[in-house]
Amino acid sequence: MHEMHLLKDLLEDILKHAKDNKINKVGKVYLRMGDFTEINEDILRHYFTEHAKGTIVDGAEVVIEKSPTRELRLVSFDGE
Repeated sequence: MHEMHLLKDLLEDILKHAKDNKINKVGKVYLRMGDFTEINEDILRHYFTEHAKGTIVDGAEVVIEKSPTRELRLVSFDGE
């Protein structure tokens, strides 16, 4: 399951950018996921929820924009 590895990198990126920008709580995460990534969206959401527990991303809504390419990319996130 390569979703786990990708998600780990994704969460690390969010946490780093949040820290750099002095964000204490992330409320929404915007991702772009391509049709050809072979990533199961339900599994990705589940891993995200589980691995975000206890972090500033815990409880954040994940918004996934579909794309016709092979990509999984952090577009942006909202925080305070």
